[in-house]
Amino acid sequence: MSQSMSHRFQLWGWIIFIFSALFFIAASLRAEDPIGLIGGALFLLACIVFLLPLLAELRGSTSNLSRPRKYSRYLPGWWRAVNSQSHEPAAPKTPPRPEH
Repeated sequence: MSQSMSHRFQLWGWIIFIFSALFFIAASLRAEDPIGLIGGALFLLACIVFLLPLLAELRGSTSNLSRPRKYSRYLPGWWRAVNSQSHEPAAPKTPPRPEH
């Protein structure tokens, strides 16, 4: 499963948790249960707190899907990406020789 699909499942899970918290709050109001109302409000707050980092990550990942820049090859460090895709075996690194 891709990371994007995993994030979408997590997002839908948190949305369902938020709806369940709202129904829990509504049931507590109907039963006039202050303890249940406080518990429902705290549960709703916790769901929102856990949802915020996921939303920030999703917002950041969608910005990476924008069109590539025309001259992205010439950005600093472009050669690292090109060299990391090389299929040639790496030459063994020899330690520097001391000068006499």
